[in-house]
Amino acid sequence: MKNIFSLTVVFSPILCLLLLKLTYAVSLELSAEQIKEAVEYGQKNRSMEIALFSKPWTICKEKGIGTATLFTPFHNIAYKARKFAVERREFTQHDIVQAAEIGDDFTFSVTVYGDEYNFCANYTAKLYYKDDVIQPEFEFAPEIAEASEFWPDPPSHAARLVFKFPTKDIDLNALIMLAVVAPGGEETVFDFPLSKIK
Repeated sequence: MKNIFSLTVVFSPILCLLLLKLTYAVSLELSAEQIKEAVEYGQKNRSMEIALFSKPWTICKEKGIGTATLFTPFHNIAYKARKFAVERREFTQHDIVQAAEIGDDFTFSVTVYGDEYNFCANYTAKLYYKDDVIQPEFEFAPEIAEASEFWPDPPSHAARLVFKFPTKDIDLNALIMLAVVAPGGEETVFDFPLSKIK
């Protein structure tokens, strides 16, 4: 009985540490270990296509409908580390601090598709969280879209939009839903389970 108790005392903390290591959740303040992991991810995957690189933070709809990527502090550091590695520049401590300081915001980069060169000018977005509807603090939509990978077939144009939302009072282990709203009011919704995202 003593041996079973001893084994339980020894292995319980180890099991807890392993389980903690496997869990993800968006964190606005990263530990030194998380920062190191983000830098290593960025540098190790510098040759990876950007869409594949950002896949852990990206929700994709059907081809030609759109994608949305959440820039967490972890993702931002990894992204910048990749950029510096591609450019063969040193990623200094100062650069890391700047990349980590994205503030108390959720920043989304969204790709949308349409058939007219100016289809994206009046897009907007909102964030659904529990029973709340949160409006963006910042919105960017280009006036003119670029030719899409489908050109000249429809949808012939694509545009990259950026939206920032406050994180205040949002549980960082919850589900949030980004609704990208076309000028006619049609919504494309992207579900982000924050507990599964670094």
